[in-house]
Amino acid sequence: MSLNLLERTVNDLMEKFGAGNHKPGSGSAAAFQGMVSAKLISTVISLCADEKRKHLYSHCIFELLDFQEQIENRIYPELADKFQFDSEQFDKTINLRKARDNEKDGIIKNQLRRQALEELKVSIAIPLQIASLCKEVAEIAAFVFDNGFKAARGDSQVSLSGSVLAIAGCISIIRLNVLSFNSDEYEYSKSIVSKVNTLELEYKRLNKIAGSKIEILNDEFKKKIPLFDGINKIFTKYKINKSLDIEQCARELQNLLWKNKHLIWKKNIPESYLDILNPEVIFKKALGYDYLSSDRYAVPIEEDGIVEVAGVIDQPNKLVLVSDKFPDQVQRFTAAHELGHAILHKQSILHRDIPTDSPDKRVAFSKVEKEADKFASYFLMPSRLIKKEFEEKFSSEVFQLNETSAFNFGGKSLVDLKRECKTLRDLSRKLASAEFFENKRFESLSKRFGVSIEAMAIRLEELNLVHY
Repeated sequence: MSLNLLERTVNDLMEKFGAGNHKPGSGSAAAFQGMVSAKLISTVISLCADEKRKHLYSHCIFELLDFQEQIENRIYPELADKFQFDSEQFDKTINLRKARDNEKDGIIKNQLRRQALEELKVSIAIPLQIASLCKEVAEIAAFVFDNGFKAARGDSQVSLSGSVLAIAGCISIIRLNVLSFNSDEYEYSKSIVSKVNTLELEYKRLNKIAGSKIEILNDEFKKKIPLFDGINKIFTKYKINKSLDIEQCARELQNLLWKNKHLIWKKNIPESYLDILNPEVIFKKALGYDYLSSDRYAVPIEEDGIVEVAGVIDQPNKLVLVSDKFPDQVQRFTAAHELGHAILHKQSILHRDIPTDSPDKRVAFSKVEKEADKFASYFLMPSRLIKKEFEEKFSSEVFQLNETSAFNFGGKSLVDLKRECKTLRDLSRKLASAEFFENKRFESLSKRFGVSIEAMAIRLEELNLVHY
């Protein structure tokens, strides 16, 4: 009774492959490679067919599912059958050869030799069949690599390369075994050689495809090098520089993000420079941080135990936490504040304990907190974009408070506007929140840049765009 190899544990099976016997042999090994490759690519197809991402593959999902059905119902079962059959069949050939070599009677020896050669023909047919099945697996794997789940292309590539290597093994097995035949079997040998030559052409084609997929992944990494190198240079430059030009730092990061936006945003690539100023995306896609939000975060302090905070950055563990109990614009400023810490500061853990995005209200806090606030302001409200948007909305590079500008606020008089805006800050807030001026409606500056009215008002004053 033959031993069913597929019922063995993996460790036991590996022991049998390495035991120095002919059973299981190279044909079974090639079939096993094909089986692993088939199951790997079937798994990738299952990931594509998952309900949460199935819509992403609507252009090829039916083709993928058809491939999976072929693998599960035909290709894999046939490979499993050949895995067992090759071991049993080659055992017959070897036993006949042993009997032949031990036989003293010349006539019987001749019979055994002929029987061994006939069994060898069956043994040659098996790797031809294995190679044909592995060719199908390789073709499917190449298709799935190109069209299937991108994050599982490692599995797709292993499936492709594994099945191609199985074909190479089959070619070697066949070429070796055909050497056992002499001129009396020339027609048979020629037929087999013709088949294996055709198979070798397919192997070379598929091997080239497998190599090209590796190059695709390599090229994708090479494309990321300018982004990675650029971020590393910014980190190196500004973490060790004690005389920080924080606005220049923010500008360098913005320019780097814009140049590499297609690497950070795989879909819905930003068309506007303003759209790249998304701290959450930058943390996740460019800096490799996990970004989490909850309605409460706290950190321990010596006197009172814990204190609730708006945000926390844990640099060693690449983790940013932002409290979502505050308005969206405060969360956005907090995230940009933590981004400033990530780039400018070496401290392992820092927290933003005051939920405000108004840097002038944080004068009592440490130097690093002030620097992070400045970075957030410069990053979310770039001077060039603010000036451009300001001029478009208010038809002037600088807003001068006079009768004409007051009238453009819905027909107000200068006296009325001064009564409404008693200070420069009041006027700056009005401009930051304005959605109507000079008979035209528009999105307010604060909404356009996703910051609070107060933060925008302060930025307008910093840029000297408002004269009271």
